Amino acid sequence: MRPELLEQQVLAMYDVRGIQSYIFKSNAAKEIVGASALVEKIITDGLQAYVDTQKAGEDETMSRYMMDWTKDDPKAFLEHPEVEMQILFIGGGNAYVLFRQGRECEKVNRFLAKYLLDRTYSLNLAAAVVPKTDSYMEDYEAINNRMREIKASMPLNMPMGAMPFMAADSITGSPLARKDTDGNYYSTEAILKRTAFPKQVDEKIFDNMVTEKGNSSTLAVFHIDGNSMGNTIRKEMEETVGYEDAIAKMRQLSLRISGNFRETVDEMKAYMDSLTSKIKDAGKHKLYREIIVAGDDITFVCNAKLAIPAVKFFLENISKKGEFSACGGIAFFNSHFPFSDAYQVAEACCESAKKRAKQNECRGDGGKVGNFMDYQICTNIRASQLDAYRDRHYVADGKSFIFRPYYVPFEEDKWNMNGKNDCYDISRLMYWLKYFAQGEKSQEAPMARSKAKKLRDTIPMGGAELDGELSFLESRGYLGLKEAKKDAAIWYDALEIMDWLIKEDE
Repeated sequence: MRPELLEQQVLAMYDVRGIQSYIFKSNAAKEIVGASALVEKIITDGLQAYVDTQKAGEDETMSRYMMDWTKDDPKAFLEHPEVEMQILFIGGGNAYVLFRQGRECEKVNRFLAKYLLDRTYSLNLAAAVVPKTDSYMEDYEAINNRMREIKASMPLNMPMGAMPFMAADSITGSPLARKDTDGNYYSTEAILKRTAFPKQVDEKIFDNMVTEKGNSSTLAVFHIDGNSMGNTIRKEMEETVGYEDAIAKMRQLSLRISGNFRETVDEMKAYMDSLTSKIKDAGKHKLYREIIVAGDDITFVCNAKLAIPAVKFFLENISKKGEFSACGGIAFFNSHFPFSDAYQVAEACCESAKKRAKQNECRGDGGKVGNFMDYQICTNIRASQLDAYRDRHYVADGKSFIFRPYYVPFEEDKWNMNGKNDCYDISRLMYWLKYFAQGEKSQEAPMARSKAKKLRDTIPMGGAELDGELSFLESRGYLGLKEAKKDAAIWYDALEIMDWLIKEDE
């Protein structure tokens, strides 16, 4: 920290780097679920641990260090000089904290960095600090700009790996350093994650999710991220200047954002529960697991058949709550595929969806960004480099033969966006998905699986081969396909995931 900040009031912002990659670093369910539990409230737990070290009576400590930002007096720091530290609010996984003196902030920064190291072994803390002024919005912009600079230049420091003479973890390469009660050796990081694994959770949680082990063992990880949340905050706060009004208003806004996303997540979980019996008799087991829900940042692992219905449901319902919208990315993968790579694919799909959503021709009135979703089947670890992977594997006749990402329309189109994105509407995917998987009125029965697979394999060969296959299918009673050839890219999207449709008769 700069010396001139040590004796003045400062605003600090804390962010933990690499949480998602930390969680999915392992393929062991116990370590993935344990890691998600470990990092759930890591910053607030760390700040509370620092407060607990202060030598004072309980009442005095509580009055000097104010931790309950959802209930305490928002003007306490401004009106009571004895308050040394107060959490302004927590939003999107970041904590904003006011300090009476920069010197105290420096102590907290050192404590938090060590706390993360002790609890997680490899997570990194990013801390930005700016001098407090009388203008909250200027300070808010300054500290977010400072955090972007820090993240851009900050290396992700990792502990030393195994030496040539050490036994190493086969996934992470970390040295095996500790032994559990069963006599198995693990790295320090793995032991910390396993220790945090909730006792009430079944260790075979992911095995219980698959539809049929040994036959259809496909899982999905999906990542959802809110659209333009920074712009939403700036718009809500644009008339606010001083801290007196800003703190209470910012807290209400943060709680409203996290509350709406949390409520929609809970609605989505209930919806997935309602679909479970159509997939398998799961008994007491869930076919999904919440990994991270931090404001508008959401990640789940689930049965493959649940992924598209769940993300579509979420995007439809978050749009009913105020001015919110979001994008989602799904990675389908075999349960033995590396979880870390699968998550990176889901994140890349989410970014692909956002890229299309932010195109000028896709935006609504006032530049509003809509709901889009994308997905990818993981057959290769290089799929995490999504654009390059698709350029290599999904191009025929010089153009892409896939159509995704897809648009999920608003129920109330207040921003005149549905019409602009009609060509991307997910209903087009759902129509062809049902056509191939369970038949349409023009068909006496669903298309035979062998014929559907042949059509899927023909599309990448180019237009001439596709025309020949369509003529053959029409001769077998599948009418109208030639006239609908313009939808061939959507056909391919549907045929890739045909096996994971939850059929209406199920």
